[in-house]
Amino acid sequence: MNKMWVLLPIALGLFGCASEVTRHPVDLSRARQPPDKLFFASQTVPVRLDSGYERSIKAGTEFVDAGGIAQGDILKPTNANFTVEGAHMHEAYLVVNRGRLVGFYLPVEKSFSPLSTSVALPLEIKELRK
Repeated sequence: MNKMWVLLPIALGLFGCASEVTRHPVDLSRARQPPDKLFFASQTVPVRLDSGYERSIKAGTEFVDAGGIAQGDILKPTNANFTVEGAHMHEAYLVVNRGRLVGFYLPVEKSFSPLSTSVALPLEIKELRK
C-alpha cells in the first residue's frame, strides 16, 4: 500500500502534463497579398488539436490572406484571436490547402503546427472594394 502512495504522484506528474505543440520551422513561400478578399467561415467548425485540446472556428470568423507556406495558404483571423494549446499557448493562423484545415502557422515562432487529421473548412469569399 505504501508503494502506491509513492507511485501515484509520479504517475500524475508524468501523465498530467499537456503535450507540447508540434512545430516545424517554415519559410514563407508567398508573401502576404494586399487584402482584396475577405474570407469568412460559413459555419462553426470544431477542431481537435493533436495536443488533445479542442478549439472551434466560429461561423462568421473573418480571415485575410497572410501568405503561404509549402503546406498551404495562411489565413489570419481579423475579428477574433485564435490560439493552439499544449504545454503553452501559441497565437495561430489557419493553414488551408484545397478547402481543408491542415494545421496552423505560428507567427511568433515562424513555424507550422500540423494536424494529423485535416478538417473540412467551409469558407466564403467577399471581394473588397478598391
